[in-house]
Amino acid sequence: MYRKYAEEAMDIVKTIEADGPRLPGSDEEKAACKKLVSEIDNRLGLKAATESFIYAPEASIGAINKLGWVAALLLIPYYFGAEIIAMVGYIGIMVFVLTQIVVYTGIWDFCFKKAKSTNIITELPPTNGKSDYTVFLGAHYDSSWCWKLAAKNPATAIVKTAYGIFGAIAMIVLSLIAVLNRFDVFDDPWTVSIVTYVLPVAFLPGFFFVSHYLTQDKTEASPGAMDNLSGIALNMMVMKYFKEHPEEMPEGMKLVNIGFAAEESGLKGSLAYVKAHKAEMDKDNTYVLNVDSISDPGYFSAVKADPWQFTKFDRGLIEMIKESIAETGEKVNEIVNPAGGCDSTPFCRAGIKTVTFAAQKPTISDYYHTFNDVSDRLEIDVFEKGFAVILNTIKKIGASRKGMETNAAATEATTETATETVSEVAATEVVEVAETAEKE
Repeated sequence: MYRKYAEEAMDIVKTIEADGPRLPGSDEEKAACKKLVSEIDNRLGLKAATESFIYAPEASIGAINKLGWVAALLLIPYYFGAEIIAMVGYIGIMVFVLTQIVVYTGIWDFCFKKAKSTNIITELPPTNGKSDYTVFLGAHYDSSWCWKLAAKNPATAIVKTAYGIFGAIAMIVLSLIAVLNRFDVFDDPWTVSIVTYVLPVAFLPGFFFVSHYLTQDKTEASPGAMDNLSGIALNMMVMKYFKEHPEEMPEGMKLVNIGFAAEESGLKGSLAYVKAHKAEMDKDNTYVLNVDSISDPGYFSAVKADPWQFTKFDRGLIEMIKESIAETGEKVNEIVNPAGGCDSTPFCRAGIKTVTFAAQKPTISDYYHTFNDVSDRLEIDVFEKGFAVILNTIKKIGASRKGMETNAAATEATTETATETVSEVAATEVVEVAETAEKE
């Protein structure tokens, strides 16, 4: 039914993919932005606007491998008697991990080199010219650094990373013990000295694994066909569909498509957009449908939360996504984002109703954030079903709005009827009182 739109979406993926990985803040990301603006103009017949923002591309996920090297280098002051310096350093690593990589606070961004990236915004106005509510489509067009551990062996990637994290935590404890041992607080200081001297060597492999978590080498970076040119292309095709079939566009709806940049740097594109436009978005009349990684049959999912970011998405939109998935015949899944965050989170924090639609196996694979994320592994059938999910969810939002209007009109009519009845009763009572007075 939607085959031609799925095929054109795949063509968009291949067109952008051909220019190589689009690391956040890179020249390739900037080139992709210009190319997508041109594609929107030529394929959709719409004019895209752009909004740029400044940020630190490698201040979050992009810093992980550097933390591994720092952890290893901190063993130098540790073994030269400066255990306090080592302890402070390992504590600093864990604080950075929690605040910048687990939770995207951005409080340490000032320590990193800055760059400029650009969001792409395309609008399709209501068919009747009157906007009652807005539906945002979102997807990110940047791609990720290569997660080398996953590319090499997905089965051991998490274990190796956890080994490095555990090593940093253990070194905080060992550093503290070594410092206390200088003050003869232990009964057997000689044994404690041996343990604190020998044990850190066991954590070196873990630090090495973290230092090889990812690479900044562009030649090994992810082409990002699944994550997330798939979402970019499908959202563009949904815009094209409604432009070609205005009779199917929900009445009173303005449709806005945003291609976010720098998602892989800690949601910087969506954070920048929400910061710039929060005052304009009416919480009661704004809906955000984020699309991220449409790839794997059997794993069509409504993403209900980003636990690492402490956000939960809108229950009504979650149910709409699930209904739309069921209508395609795909298995319906409701999941939380297993790690990191998605572009729904900044909108959720602003009080905007949002949900993320994904079709990606939620486990570590050799094609997630690696050089294997290429278009050759994507299927037209999956794109066609993904297109249907997005399109039908938008229509369901429209139907829910019409239902709200119908209920509001019915309530108003009931109120008016009740008011008229009360007025009639009051008038009757006045007449009866007047008649009684005349008789007396």
